[in-house]
Amino acid sequence: MIWIHRLVTESGFIEAFWERLRERRRKDPSVSQEAVFEELNEEYREVFGEDRFPSFDAFRKRRDRGNPK
Repeated sequence: MIWIHRLVTESGFIEAFWERLRERRRKDPSVSQEAVFEELNEEYREVFGEDRFPSFDAFRKRRDRGNPK
């Protein structure tokens, strides 16, 4: 389990997401964003007994809200 204290805040979860995605894609470029989200959300669930975000879509909307394309 990594950075569990960072996963508590929304911004910390998002930062951990981008770091984990980069790390995982160095090993396997086909790793999806959703797979990385699920890993982090599972780590959060193991400690706190609930999901940090209810779904990848909910996470994506919160993540992207400050970064319009």
